[in-house]
Amino acid sequence: MVPQSKRTQYDLQDLGDPVDRPLCVTREREMSPILCSQDCEPGAGLPGGRFLTQVERGLHVETHCLENHSGQLDSSTCLTSKVKAILDAAQKPSTKRSYVYKWACYSKFIVGKGFDPINAPISAVLDFLVSLSDSGLSLSSLKCYLAAIAWYRRKEGLPSLFSDHLVKLFLRGFGNVRPTVAPITPSWSLEVVLSSLQSSPYNPMATCEISYLTWKTAFLVAITSARRVSEICALRSDEPYLRFHKDKVILHTGISFLPKVTSRFHMSQEIVLPAFFQSPTTSLERGLHMLDVRRALAFYLSRTKDVRKTPRLFVKYRRDSCSLPVSSQRLSSWVVSVIKLAYHKSGRELPNGVKGHSTRAVSTTAAFWKGVPLDAICRAATWSTPSTFVTNYKLDLMAKKDAEFGRAVLFSAVA
Repeated sequence: MVPQSKRTQYDLQDLGDPVDRPLCVTREREMSPILCSQDCEPGAGLPGGRFLTQVERGLHVETHCLENHSGQLDSSTCLTSKVKAILDAAQKPSTKRSYVYKWACYSKFIVGKGFDPINAPISAVLDFLVSLSDSGLSLSSLKCYLAAIAWYRRKEGLPSLFSDHLVKLFLRGFGNVRPTVAPITPSWSLEVVLSSLQSSPYNPMATCEISYLTWKTAFLVAITSARRVSEICALRSDEPYLRFHKDKVILHTGISFLPKVTSRFHMSQEIVLPAFFQSPTTSLERGLHMLDVRRALAFYLSRTKDVRKTPRLFVKYRRDSCSLPVSSQRLSSWVVSVIKLAYHKSGRELPNGVKGHSTRAVSTTAAFWKGVPLDAICRAATWSTPSTFVTNYKLDLMAKKDAEFGRAVLFSAVA
């Protein structure tokens, strides 16, 4: 006698043509309740018809929670609210605001193409970058937009856009088509601007319009500190963050401020600004005394003391927003306004592309050509290595003098 098999017997007529597996059953069969525990829920099984035990189900649910869209483990989808809050603190508020704006621009473009912003294909993302390049944005700006998009996609468990091979090729090709060219010579003359600050409408500082006093003080702080406008905006006007000495003034940012690079070298560095010709005796010295940043700060604090509503050093001066903290963009526009007014007063044509950030390159280059040691320049501008200055900020102030030789040769034609 042949014992009967205990395996499930199938009617061969119910078997269909195989599609993606050896056999496929055309209609479902009921599963025996013996194979399912009493707390078995619909959909709790695994592919292949096997159901999970309680231990297996707990492990599977935890693993499923850690899987991202590519099938790889990802812990971002199982984080608690407290952990997510700490992770969000990795971005500065200014970065968050920037990302929100860039994500809104990207979403508007992608939705118009009929895609979901989170799950849009890489080709659509690259089309968005092309639209940005057509509007004149540089490679660094495209990378900022790409970082914002990658941040929102990463929060949904998607892999980083910067690791995609098409994105890498696009950025490399864009850099070859439109290479970034650093300026060789200054876009504006520091001599012209400093000469303008020695006269009206910036003087006398006790009675000039508060707008001109604010512009002058902001420009002098920017040019003598070589710091970013975001750091200048974070300076405070109260003790112990601001201390006046006989020959200098020392400033600090608030303890909550995070610089662009949050290393020990860049954190909580004091800014030391010098007094300049405090006891002038000649007309030349009296003119240079008008550029004393310590004196300008003293006048500025005195004239804003009664209306100040914030401990931040620089405040708005318009009546509708008087004495509120100023943004980095507004302070940068003050610096540019000083440059524009100087060129207007001198009757010169304003160069193209004048930006507030250019004060870092102009001031550090001027100090370098005056013989200031390179390590002192890097410490003042918070550059941890001299290569940052040499590669991105050092300008050729001797270009005009170098041309004097060739100009003298050509003047032989009029001899």
